[in-house]
Amino acid sequence: MKAKEQLEYVVKNSKYVKINSVCLDDFINNLEEVNYQHWYNFTSLDLNEKEKIILTFIIESLNFCFWQKPKFQIEYKGNIMKGSEALFYSIIKEVERNKLFLNIEYLNKLTKDNFEKIFYSSNSKISLTDLRYNLFKDTVNIIYKKGQYFFDELFNIKSDIDLLKYIVSEFKYFNDTSIYKGEKIEFHKRATLLVNDLYYMSPTIHNNLGNVDNLTGCADYGIPRTLRTYGILEYNEELADIVDNEIELEHDSNMEIEIRANMLYVLELIRGKLKDKDIKINSVELDNVIWQMGAKKKNTSPYHHTITIFY
Repeated sequence: MKAKEQLEYVVKNSKYVKINSVCLDDFINNLEEVNYQHWYNFTSLDLNEKEKIILTFIIESLNFCFWQKPKFQIEYKGNIMKGSEALFYSIIKEVERNKLFLNIEYLNKLTKDNFEKIFYSSNSKISLTDLRYNLFKDTVNIIYKKGQYFFDELFNIKSDIDLLKYIVSEFKYFNDTSIYKGEKIEFHKRATLLVNDLYYMSPTIHNNLGNVDNLTGCADYGIPRTLRTYGILEYNEELADIVDNEIELEHDSNMEIEIRANMLYVLELIRGKLKDKDIKINSVELDNVIWQMGAKKKNTSPYHHTITIFY
């Protein structure tokens, strides 16, 4: 099954999650801004193309699981960054400070102590440090061993789906799949973000791909919370009790899979209805727009808590 067919399979068989079509239509009718800006546009970094590519692989190899308390946060140019933004700007600060940081030979020799210093904060600590370091080393080591051939491989790929397949096959920790009632469901959240990063930040990849319109959204815990806050996603009593009481939800459980798949399916429904209104936006852009809406909205529903490297 193709990715969208996989999502539909989960939606049709869901026990714990359902989509409220009335609330979905209300949400779409009241959706105002659908403008998208990639995060790199908000930095002052001046990097060459290969440095940008290495930066994206580093960031997305570490971009997971920020719900644990106390929430990781840093200060950057007078602003308090939390969660995934704190991760991004910790690395950006290091790139600004250390001119060797995006040198692959330097990165391949980076010790765990020096890795931890990148994420130093006086009032919080990034979670799962050992695990993040291991994933960082795995990603860097693959790039290091490939050498120039790594960039040649990337620059020979001609579609967003082929680039996604390359990432999940060459970098095993990006291979985000689950089995739901006998069917394989492909989420690939971090790999999807990475393809999007490469598309926006690498001129060669941008020209080769042409667009990233074939990707689905990014299945995490932030977007489902926002969709539930707006009444679009509804949880049954058992799942609602777990989420509302912040009880950890097991990765790859049917409950977790249903949350993620229904969330992605809703994004595809919204995207289709916006297209009917002559509003063109791809699923990753739409994902970001709704994430920003959730970040600004007060009194949001709780999000599900899952320890995972995939989101």
